[in-house]
Amino acid sequence: MKHLADSQLALAARGELPLPARLRAQAHCLLCRDCRHSLALYRQDHSRVQQAVADFTLPRSTSWPALEQEMLANIRLGLEVSALCPPPPVPTPAPAIRWRAGVAVAALTLIVLSGWFLSGPGSRPYLRSLPGPVAMVESGPLRLTGGREGVSVENRGSGFILRHASASARFEVGLEGSVRASVVDQDSGQITVSQIYVE
Repeated sequence: MKHLADSQLALAARGELPLPARLRAQAHCLLCRDCRHSLALYRQDHSRVQQAVADFTLPRSTSWPALEQEMLANIRLGLEVSALCPPPPVPTPAPAIRWRAGVAVAALTLIVLSGWFLSGPGSRPYLRSLPGPVAMVESGPLRLTGGREGVSVENRGSGFILRHASASARFEVGLEGSVRASVVDQDSGQITVSQIYVE
């Protein structure tokens, strides 16, 4: 038979066990002599403590107004010291990435991936359909061209084109391997420069 724990016996001695636990403890103590003896000792200790608390009185020399004044003085002193020594600054946590920044990163990723897919093998016929390049630079598998449609680069069938809005453009071919197109907008007078170069 398993005995009651000391915590259960102490609570039973003070009458603080919940009803189901109290009934189990009483049934157990009826059958177990050791637990019944321990429960009696706990009850004696509990009655001694209650008697000691009832007999306790403060000394006659205790002055409640003096204690109150001393406590208020200590509180004021603590407030003055805390005003002189401010608490250390609380470190601010690093700002979390906002949802708008996450959306911007996702949109940029989508644009880059779309450009990557669009520059695949399907772009080869599109780049070759340029009507007669005005300027062309070839460096190994790379081909830089400039024509009426814009400035383009092609590498083994994949590439892209930088289009310009005007049909009239000035083209330059650089010795370092570059093609540059300068277009003047007839309405605003602004110049758009598109340049592709090979390193």
